[in-house]
Amino acid sequence: MREAAGSEAVARVLLDYQAVMLGHICLGVAAIATGCASSVRDGTSGHPPAPTNELGPRSLPEADSGMTGPSSWWRTHVWTDASTRDSAIDVAVDSRGRAIVLARLAGSAFGVLAYDADGTLAWASAYRDPADDADLATKIAIDAVGNVYAAGSWQRSDTPLGGFLVVSFDTGGELRWSARSEAGGALSGLAVDGPGHVVVTGAGSDGTHALARTIAYDAVGNVVWQASELGPLGLGATGRNVALDANARAYVAGESTDGSQDHLTLFAYDAGGARLWATRNDDDPVHVPQTTARALALDASGAPHVAIARAYRSTRDQEPTIELAVSKYDVAGRSMWTAIVNEATRNIATAIAIDPEGRVTATGFAGSQAPDSYLTVQIDSVGQLRWSDRYRWDAPGGHEAQALALDVANNAYVTGTTYGVDGVARFGSIAYDPTGGVLFRELDGDPSNEGRVAAALAIDGSGALYVVGSVLSGTRSVVGVLRSSR
Repeated sequence: MREAAGSEAVARVLLDYQAVMLGHICLGVAAIATGCASSVRDGTSGHPPAPTNELGPRSLPEADSGMTGPSSWWRTHVWTDASTRDSAIDVAVDSRGRAIVLARLAGSAFGVLAYDADGTLAWASAYRDPADDADLATKIAIDAVGNVYAAGSWQRSDTPLGGFLVVSFDTGGELRWSARSEAGGALSGLAVDGPGHVVVTGAGSDGTHALARTIAYDAVGNVVWQASELGPLGLGATGRNVALDANARAYVAGESTDGSQDHLTLFAYDAGGARLWATRNDDDPVHVPQTTARALALDASGAPHVAIARAYRSTRDQEPTIELAVSKYDVAGRSMWTAIVNEATRNIATAIAIDPEGRVTATGFAGSQAPDSYLTVQIDSVGQLRWSDRYRWDAPGGHEAQALALDVANNAYVTGTTYGVDGVARFGSIAYDPTGGVLFRELDGDPSNEGRVAAALAIDGSGALYVVGSVLSGTRSVVGVLRSSR
């Protein structure tokens, strides 16, 4: 998508803060094809299997970095060769209480690991199509029976735009199916419901304009419908986030352009892929020159709520402030309210969650020219701010909250990357009760002096927190998984 003409400052400010989050989106087209996959069963020690032809990834022994007790533990997983980089990028918990971790292996393959609650590696599987230069994992989800869906993008040098890639594994880590898009695109969002309806969205192109491309699959990988949207003004759009309601209606949040400015845009589709509506938020283009969709969630009624990075300026020539905003829409696409939070010059949302009472919690980070603190807020069901917390941890640094989840008591758990007085990056998590009271703040339990970068979190039925990311070790990185229970 083109940057807004005449608003270079807006684009620069947003891109500076979004580079980390959007770096996983890789340009990438396709036809349904099977790749090659390998699995490791119940292996936490012993010798690794040999690599499988061009697949490359292999599973080496687990490393336990010293946390004790069955409820809390820390694991690192070395998967590829010593000179390459692996990183965990997403996590979900299945009905057994297993943490299912999605990893990007050497920047070129999908990796999925299943951990039992006691830290045992139940299975590890990898996927890469040998014909691809790279298969880049982005999101993971699980259906009601425990099937795993990993989504991302594929790349080939002879196909510059690449395409979407969705891979499904069963509860034991065996490959069920893989599906590749038939048109160019870079995947950024995945949603799966209980029966196994799968919807993905991202950025595509028709050769002239950017497209918000969305594809729906059934539970066995057949395409049910697909849509490629130019946006309400017909000048280009992109999809970033997708959510499914109880009737398999899909809501997509992204942006579309008017030729000079990009603004939040939502699309809604019924279960058969017919577009129900589309709406673009551009009510004040002079003072609000750009709005970017950062996260999407539905409330109990199916109403979409979007966390937004909102550029605001008093005059056209002013350097904009970036506001953390949350907008609620009804199921017909009408705007209900927008809540705005300004704690610093730059306030960037990264995640959103909604409790059964309709209270919206959003997290991200704040700072002036660089991030310096976590920022977490809660907004009530009518758009009023209930509480906010900006936390700088114990030392200056680029502290960034990246993920958020709610437990059954509606406590909010936030995790991200924080820095200590030694300058070493660590996983840092904060828990809040529904009134905003802090239940705990904690750093990961890894006693090493290696940097750790958090990417995602999930909560199991017992309230245990799983945080995943990467552990930096010399010139390489490995998968890091933390389980914390109180």
